[in-house]
Amino acid sequence: MKKGDQSKHHLIECAARLFWHDGYNATGINKILQESEMTKGSFYFYFKTKKELAAAVISYYQQVIFEWLQELSQDTQWEEFVRQFSSRMLEDAADGRHYGCPFAVVGMEIAFAEPDISPYYAAALETVAALFRRVLEQSGVPSSHSSTLADRLFSIYEGELLRYRISKDPVYIKNLETQLIGTYWEYRKIHSI
Repeated sequence: MKKGDQSKHHLIECAARLFWHDGYNATGINKILQESEMTKGSFYFYFKTKKELAAAVISYYQQVIFEWLQELSQDTQWEEFVRQFSSRMLEDAADGRHYGCPFAVVGMEIAFAEPDISPYYAAALETVAALFRRVLEQSGVPSSHSSTLADRLFSIYEGELLRYRISKDPVYIKNLETQLIGTYWEYRKIHSI
């Protein structure tokens, strides 16, 4: 990576961390510059506005989080997939490094304030829901059921992460694991699949 690309990437990483932890509106350009140890001129060389940076941040979140989840999902059954990502979330929470789902955290905040970039965050959520569908199908759930079940499980996932963010209580990440696995097996039993 070239030095200019490294600087831009570092700026995006810092903004992503701050938006996820502190929120989009609470994170000003000066705070991003302070965290990244970059000058205002450097910021404006790469981005015209904070909104433009927020659009780059969603790409960063997608790369980091989606690639991580996709890696966990390779040839993995639903239950193991859930245990793997919830275990990592619990570790990060114990270290003070987990703040909920960044797509939802930032996406909810910008939904009305920045309506032109909000669709990118909504699309990122749908990408994760589609990954859930794929893992369900590779776990033996027929495609005629995978969308319905994935939507239900994804709602549980986001709901428990939202409760965790608000309370900072890791019990909600534990609930996330229990609910995602329990609901999966309950659905399969009810529908005999």
